[in-house]
Amino acid sequence: MKNGGGGAPENKLLKGKFLGFTLELLGFKKPILSCHPEVVARRISKENEQTVIRIVQNDKKCAFTLAEVLITLGIIGIVAAMTLPTLINKSQQMILKNQFKKTYSTFTQALLKAQADYGSVPACHYGLNRSVSPPSISSINKYTSSSECSAFSTILLKNLNISQFCENKAYPKGCIPKYKGFDTMSVEQNPDMSEEEAINLVNGQLLFHEQHILNTIPVYVLADGVIILVYNIKSFPMLFAVDVNGNKGPNKWGYDLFAFFTAADEKSDLMLVGADYLVEKGGKTTRQMIKDLYNDKK
Repeated sequence: MKNGGGGAPENKLLKGKFLGFTLELLGFKKPILSCHPEVVARRISKENEQTVIRIVQNDKKCAFTLAEVLITLGIIGIVAAMTLPTLINKSQQMILKNQFKKTYSTFTQALLKAQADYGSVPACHYGLNRSVSPPSISSINKYTSSSECSAFSTILLKNLNISQFCENKAYPKGCIPKYKGFDTMSVEQNPDMSEEEAINLVNGQLLFHEQHILNTIPVYVLADGVIILVYNIKSFPMLFAVDVNGNKGPNKWGYDLFAFFTAADEKSDLMLVGADYLVEKGGKTTRQMIKDLYNDKK
């Protein structure tokens, strides 16, 4: 770089920024690490001091203003508020899915062990429909013997590590949180019907109506907190519901509370079959949850 006869030196290049800029001036190529005029001035020849100070003063400020910082934090806050609920919801769904998978596996193994201990398939199950995937129950065949159900359920419960039993009044006794019943859900989900009409839709599951759940049906609580709602003690485990994470919540049908059947045919052992019963808004039926597990294995 050349000086033009006593005038201001020719500035070849001002490029980049480090908290402001990197200066190449008068052949000086090492980056300036500060924007402060006095620091810059000491790094170059005295004769160029005024030129550099003028360049720095005309350049943009090297730091953010308080307003800029607050605006940035505000934008970050808005983005977080928009995305965090979705992330938390997905995380909760994954946790509940894993808890369902664990509970489904635990009950399946307990069922098969109880069958082995019993010595045969007990007359305490629905028929099995293999024409769909996953299998469902057959509405035609039903095998029920109160004595065989009683004997088999005794063996099954020994394999499930029961820590608490409420024969009735499970909610007042603290065995269960307050669950909605099928009658309550049906009324909520059918606002165009009269209450009587909505309740008639679920009369086939009478013992899963709210007052029966809270005060009538027997409840078992496992050592890990899982809750079993027994639809009818005389035919257990043909139909029952399970809260896969106990009192932790959300305590909703289709989220952490699911209904199961026990089914078999002449060619199979006992197996758990998911019900397509009513679920709360946004939830999944037990059958859909089991189907998701099937799909995960593919």
